[in-house]
Amino acid sequence: MISFNFSNTTKILFGSGKLNNFLLKEVKKSSSSRVFLATDPGLVEAGLIESVTNLIEDHGLKVHVYSDVKANPSSDSIMKGASVFKENNCDLLLAIGGGSPIDFAKAVGVVASHQDHVLNYVHGGDPIEQKLPFMICVPTTAGTGSEVTSVAVVTDEQQERKMVLASPLIGPDVAIVDPILTASLPRHMVAATGMDAFVHALESYTSINANPFTDSLALQSMKMLKEHLPASYAHSFNHESKEQVHIASTMAGVAFNAAGLGLVHACSHPMTALYKVPHGLANAIILPKVIDYNLIANKSKYADIARILKPELISCDDDSAASFLVEALEEFNKQLDIPRDFSYIEGVMPGDIDKLVHDALHDQLTIPLNPRKVNSHDVKQIYQKLLPQLNTDSVAYSN
Repeated sequence: MISFNFSNTTKILFGSGKLNNFLLKEVKKSSSSRVFLATDPGLVEAGLIESVTNLIEDHGLKVHVYSDVKANPSSDSIMKGASVFKENNCDLLLAIGGGSPIDFAKAVGVVASHQDHVLNYVHGGDPIEQKLPFMICVPTTAGTGSEVTSVAVVTDEQQERKMVLASPLIGPDVAIVDPILTASLPRHMVAATGMDAFVHALESYTSINANPFTDSLALQSMKMLKEHLPASYAHSFNHESKEQVHIASTMAGVAFNAAGLGLVHACSHPMTALYKVPHGLANAIILPKVIDYNLIANKSKYADIARILKPELISCDDDSAASFLVEALEEFNKQLDIPRDFSYIEGVMPGDIDKLVHDALHDQLTIPLNPRKVNSHDVKQIYQKLLPQLNTDSVAYSN
């Protein structure tokens, strides 16, 4: 018997030119008067934020630009942003940028509508019960899917851990997805964010919470990324591929918002918190090792993914097709010049692995949804393969 829940309340506006044509309309519909715009310094330097600010202020609304959003926003920076939001009597959140400004805006919204420190509201803590200010998100990278999800990742710098805020109340009201905004992305960011989207789709497809709605979105997203991500990486002005990758990223975000993620993300979050590895890059490097571990849990679905990457496997049975998946993923990463492991990281200490394993196993919104039951010994094996600096002989996974 099939039983599941599926919802996504974010209004999605997709298409080239949507930002200029629809942002002001959506701001006006919200009946807000003071906009808090969260972004990063790079977009300010590029001139995008000034054009957006002028567009809104020319129609009598006030905009306060908060441009000090760093990658993997810390809890301290979020509390500072929330103070600025309150001091300026803002009533609308506008996030323009990658996953960091969007997650930052969500977290600021939580603090602005509640009373305590943002870390009080991470998953497992106090509930998020109050409606957040109206929120519009404009992604400038194609990968995170945060513009359509009801989660936000916050870094606790004291513990060097990534924490998650999760509630239907923090899902953005409007997502303006304009592929023109990704045209100037550096190639390494195209690869990393694109693979982030691919991992979102793959993990939602194989999650124990997957359902027919999320499966359809995840499968189509992976097909589009397999076809268009290499072309988008190869040439920054391949507009058709840019559009297809951006659509696929948003679709994957809707899928994992409902179905959840798994062990790749559980292992990725500590790598970002401890070594500052960009999230999408960490996901891409970790992916083949985790699939090698997970493969026995759902040969049928992993075979489906293998056939997307290698269509010639269509004539193979599931066991045979699935056996090629790790190799196919490694080949896909190679096309995008993604490293095979984290051997490039300097300063890895032998004691780090215990923290990595501990934090991965306590990633509460991912580990429980992984298709294979996870234990500390096997997670340690995965990290040892990914961090050859530890000089530990690899052994077979335990059963």
